[in-house]
Amino acid sequence: MKRHEKIAQCLENVQTYSCIFFLALMSVIVIVQVFSRYVFNFSFVWAEELVRYLMIWMVMFGAALVQSKNEHIRIDFFPMLAGARGRRVMEIFFRLATLMFLAIIAYKGFKVSYFNRLFESSGLRISMLWPTLAIPLGAIAIGCYTMTGLIRDIYQLFAWNNTRLQEFDRLKTLEKYQPELEDPSRSHPQER
Repeated sequence: MKRHEKIAQCLENVQTYSCIFFLALMSVIVIVQVFSRYVFNFSFVWAEELVRYLMIWMVMFGAALVQSKNEHIRIDFFPMLAGARGRRVMEIFFRLATLMFLAIIAYKGFKVSYFNRLFESSGLRISMLWPTLAIPLGAIAIGCYTMTGLIRDIYQLFAWNNTRLQEFDRLKTLEKYQPELEDPSRSHPQER
């Protein structure tokens, strides 16, 4: 595995485990909050606010992870009809439009975060910089994965022949829509 692939895999792992941690922490906080409210008639002032901020970070990390696998919801009817080269051209256009949108989100997000550094949250008493920083940082992470896909699509469009493109698309489709076949060496003896 190449060095940049190892770094990318490491970053994806960090994002994945961060999302798992955020979700687990949100679940525990909500369960404790509901239990304490209905059993002890006491609620924590900061709980709802912390869950909201953790959810913002989790959504932005999760959106970047989904972009890394190119799995965001989309209608791919026309790209599937366009053929291998036409599909790459459409993907390049879509990725450029996505990058422009993400650049606006990152720019505006940093402006909002910089402005919000002056304010403090009501329950946690932390700077509002931290919750709002998730938006521009998430946009940058999504943009990095989008840029990686853009470079790959441009390379494939100009460096690969049509047969190789079609075979690559066929293998990707099989990988995506067919369940993995069980390794015969791990199957039970009576199944052989």
